[in-house]
Amino acid sequence: MQFQNRYTQVFLATLYSILLFSFIRLFFYISYFHYFSDLSFYETLLSFFMGLRVDIALIFTFTSLLWLALLLPFRFTLHKSYRTILGTLWGTVLGAILFFNIGDILYFGFVNRHLSNELSLIGNDVSILIDMVVDFYLIQTILGTLFYIGIVYSFYKFFSFDIKNKTIRQKEWVNILLLIIIAFVGIRGKLDGISFGTSDAFAVSKVSSGNLALNGFFCYYRGGNTQKVNHSTIDAKQATKNVRELLNSQKFEFVNETYPLMRQSTSKTPNNYNVVIIMIESLSAKYLDALAKNEFQVTPTLDKLAQEGQLFTNFYANGQRSQEGITSVYTGITQPVGFENFGEGLELYNPSYLGDIAKKNGYTTLAMQSSNRGSFRVDKLSSLAGFSEYYGSEDITHTGKEIGNPNYGAWDGDSLRFLSSKLHTLKEPFLSFFFTASTHSPYYSPGKEWEKYPHDTSSENGYLNTLYYVDTQINEFMQSAQKEPWFERTIFIFTADHTNHTELENAKKINPEGVKLSEFHVPLIVYAPKIVTQKQSNIIASHNDILPSIIDILGWSTPFSVIGNSVFDASVQERFAFVKMGNIVALENPNGSLFYNFKDFISQKGEVSKKEEALLLSIDSAQANLLKNSTWNKKE
Repeated sequence: MQFQNRYTQVFLATLYSILLFSFIRLFFYISYFHYFSDLSFYETLLSFFMGLRVDIALIFTFTSLLWLALLLPFRFTLHKSYRTILGTLWGTVLGAILFFNIGDILYFGFVNRHLSNELSLIGNDVSILIDMVVDFYLIQTILGTLFYIGIVYSFYKFFSFDIKNKTIRQKEWVNILLLIIIAFVGIRGKLDGISFGTSDAFAVSKVSSGNLALNGFFCYYRGGNTQKVNHSTIDAKQATKNVRELLNSQKFEFVNETYPLMRQSTSKTPNNYNVVIIMIESLSAKYLDALAKNEFQVTPTLDKLAQEGQLFTNFYANGQRSQEGITSVYTGITQPVGFENFGEGLELYNPSYLGDIAKKNGYTTLAMQSSNRGSFRVDKLSSLAGFSEYYGSEDITHTGKEIGNPNYGAWDGDSLRFLSSKLHTLKEPFLSFFFTASTHSPYYSPGKEWEKYPHDTSSENGYLNTLYYVDTQINEFMQSAQKEPWFERTIFIFTADHTNHTELENAKKINPEGVKLSEFHVPLIVYAPKIVTQKQSNIIASHNDILPSIIDILGWSTPFSVIGNSVFDASVQERFAFVKMGNIVALENPNGSLFYNFKDFISQKGEVSKKEEALLLSIDSAQANLLKNSTWNKKE
């Protein structure tokens, strides 16, 4: 056999690589045909196409340097030994990835998801995996090894064949430049935004679609930062039992022992109220005068809404990053330490989704943010979470008096006016989610009109000015909403993604009674004068409680799994907030608060006992182990 030239050989080797990956995916599909039965024929094709993008990203990432080395315009690149060595290395690398994916296919049968970060989490349990290989998958391991050897040998033979045209031309350096560009695009998986990630592989908003397109090696390689974390300090079954007791409520009942935290509303009379959620960037509770009494005088609108609605004075973000806040609001989960981010793998564990539950109950759904569509992967996350429409700064035109351009997207005033226009035409009942951006550092001034303090892009004064600006825009939005026929049938929820943890000079402190996790303390305001009673509540709650609160007040019947309860549920006996701070988790309940670094309990406040320690470990263990074992939420 002889190739026409070096380019033909490399192109065919790349095509052969893609075919090998596609063959493994087809084998995976046939092996679990029943699992993918919820995909239509068209959805299956789309998922295979997404899988092709996954494969190309992997192949280009790990082989592009090899084929560039094979195509360099030098005489020595034509030597048979040179090409054979590089070709064999190509087959060795590719074969190892495919061997990994074969193991992933076997693993999929246990938990209905890809391997992802388990290799970095199993710690001392390597022996268990070895025992599984020897006892249950010895034949498959032998066949996989032979398959690997066959791949390496095929590449060795492939690159040992002669090249017919051995002419080297200097103009081929132009080809090398073009190939570098192709390799760069192939590795990233797309032209714009952040590189292709696990959430991008969902052709449709179904877990099975993402699992068909993805493979274990891609999830492990691009699934986010993972590490060894022991989530089994307390027995998983006992932990789950403890959490069930903690979540006990008269408004929700447990419905499936296989998915022990899955619950369902006991209400038989659904209310078709609309819901508008506005998540404000970096709003610490201490900046809300109605809550903290610090008299910053930059939140008059939110203060008024707090006084006329329900203000929760002891409410917490479940994390310290925007992505973690969105994760908790969308899914009711505090991202377990060592697990992938939502959008980088957490979605493969099949959480309950706010937008999906809303759609199943006949709701129109919309999500948007002032930042670019792909910022924090909110576009993909919103689609996965069941929001039918999604918008970002690229869709928003400038309609206000703001000056300049913020570097994160659109001004919040423009975004809120855009949201108003969308809600004006949205079919009822609807649920919408909006994430602001103008209070994100650096604090760009929208104009002198909103500068109550001497402005600085890095000072507390700059932050206060941007917060005042956002507050005035919320006022304009609410005035517009009051003119809508649906206003009195709508519940408005205001919260923040996390506190403002930028270092600010002379920041005033707030230490209201009962607040111990001050670094997570954010406002929660529920405003609906015709629906929700006006009051101030000091119950402990967090982002994880928003999803069950909506299910409760709307009477939705769809089963769900979250670590939280409705803030409107008087039957709940134990209130708590379970939060994450990097590699540390923390718990607050009425007795006190404590942090846990997966080695020791730290930073205890209040009257913390062994009960609180066991409770923290139980929540962490139950959530992590149920997710890992695919018994968190039932796949429909």
